[in-house]
Amino acid sequence: MDILFKQPIIRLWLYLSFSTAVLFSPTLFHWLGYFGLFMSLLWLEKVAISIIIRSLKSFFYFLPIMIGFYFLISIIMSQSTYWQILTEIGSAMMKFLLVMAIMNAYTFGSGSGSVFQAFRSIWVQFNKPWRKVEDWFLFMEMTLRFYPSLQRDWSRWQGIHKALGLNVANGRIRRWKETARQLPGMIMIHLHKADDIANAMTLRGYGQQIPRGVARPIPFTFGHFSTLLIISFIFITLHNFAQI
Repeated sequence: MDILFKQPIIRLWLYLSFSTAVLFSPTLFHWLGYFGLFMSLLWLEKVAISIIIRSLKSFFYFLPIMIGFYFLISIIMSQSTYWQILTEIGSAMMKFLLVMAIMNAYTFGSGSGSVFQAFRSIWVQFNKPWRKVEDWFLFMEMTLRFYPSLQRDWSRWQGIHKALGLNVANGRIRRWKETARQLPGMIMIHLHKADDIANAMTLRGYGQQIPRGVARPIPFTFGHFSTLLIISFIFITLHNFAQI
């Protein structure tokens, strides 16, 4: 079981395969089966269901708008009855809700290691002097590193406003407008930080040795590759079984 959650590539493939299987689940019976599998994953990953529910609040805010657009387009573009349209809407919303919950479980899960570090560990073994690939890996790693920092600064800014009693009585629309006004400036601050890091990396000789090494390489063996095939085979079998 450790191989599923400790190897980043296998863990990512497991969740992507699971999400794809949910989107293409043909019956409600198998959707419920996938929901049971999702609850098992939460238990294995040690993620509380309350955390997943809180992470889906934004989805529930926009759910009426999505349903309204879907219903209106279905009436105009199709010849389906009202009951058929409502059934399709319910099925689609349940699938999307479960897919979002699955990927949030992936984010909050207990898996260790970086996905891009694992891919770089594989890439280094090819020993190819391709600068663009190295730049792409660096860009993705820095993006994932700066996003939590931006999120922490934004939460700190909101906490300061609450402590000072600012925008406490405002409605949701006014808070969204305030967010749209403040967010660009905060993004610019982090862009300047990124420039400082880029200059420091240039001074330390980034790009003079391609490919770069990996400080803590993550192994990917034939056993790991076989695990990817087994995961794919299981979900393809479940999907085909659903159609019998």
